[in-house]
Amino acid sequence: MNSQNTDSKKFSTKWLWLILAAALACYLPFLLTDRSIFGVRLSNMQLLNLGLTQINLMLIAMLGSLSLNYLTGNAGLISIGHAAFYAVGAMTGAVAGTQWGWPFPLVLVLAGVVGAIAGLIAGLPSLRVRGLYFVLSTFAMHYIVSFSFLEYQFKFFDVVGVPYEPAKLGSFDINTPMRWYFLLLPLVILVYWGLKNTMSTREGRAMMAMRDHELATTSVGADVRILRLKAFAFSSAIASVAGAIYAFYMSNVNAESFGIQFAIQFIAMIIIGGMGSLNGALVGAALWLLLPSIIAGFASQVTESSGAIKFLLVDNRAQFVQVIFGSLVIVLLIFAPGGIVGIGAQIRNRMAANRKQP
Repeated sequence: MNSQNTDSKKFSTKWLWLILAAALACYLPFLLTDRSIFGVRLSNMQLLNLGLTQINLMLIAMLGSLSLNYLTGNAGLISIGHAAFYAVGAMTGAVAGTQWGWPFPLVLVLAGVVGAIAGLIAGLPSLRVRGLYFVLSTFAMHYIVSFSFLEYQFKFFDVVGVPYEPAKLGSFDINTPMRWYFLLLPLVILVYWGLKNTMSTREGRAMMAMRDHELATTSVGADVRILRLKAFAFSSAIASVAGAIYAFYMSNVNAESFGIQFAIQFIAMIIIGGMGSLNGALVGAALWLLLPSIIAGFASQVTESSGAIKFLLVDNRAQFVQVIFGSLVIVLLIFAPGGIVGIGAQIRNRMAANRKQP
């Protein structure tokens, strides 16, 4: 009886937190747009110098982080060519949306299909090579796609970049940050839910087993070659859709928008948040996208000061942010390979163990 009451209480608490999170998520865009809460005006610093644009870019980055974590964290396939799949989605969006005039939803579907095909091609070397050689093959894929995007851009749009028509769902224009937010948030939730359910299937468990011990996975009858290709295709499809969305959101992109640094940032996100954890992918993307804006907000408060604080936060803010992220990646790799989410899990486990002790 007590066990049933405990389970019922846990279930009720879980749903209470979910309802609260949903309410906060729905209220957030109004808070950041009106810059006030229930009529009380808030300062820029009270809102941590955040705006709805940063939140939307964070949500788009979460799609890329989730897809790479699925590929690297769950399937064990290290790739530094993730920006290439964003570029594939952006180029598909330009062809289908700008040149052919396709509706925005169909553009996203086509971006996913083209991204999956590109992922299958990029995953083919994994059938023959491993380790550093495979990483280099994804590196080569990045530069092939970058060159193709550059040639496409110069042929049809010149140096000004590739323009994109405003996104529409039927006759409904997605032309404000708030409208983008209510499109992106359900999409991130849907991708998160889909990946989480995928990993709980038999094939998903086989994929994680392949990551931990490929030979043992093969010995139980799983075809690791097919698993690798499926992982690449699925991950690349999500990244390509994210790339198309990113291009439409920015309204103009060029080949330089998807440089190697763009790819590396996703690797940093999953390391910081926690490799192999979907929650970690979300946390890493949020920290990577929002921390620079928060630091910029603090910098605006110390413009009149002098000394080390002004030197770091004002004169060398970009370098300071890079040092923070670089140091964080190194420290986590050495002391907490599970990332921030892993640290949180360890703390919760210790607290639960202490509560059980008499």
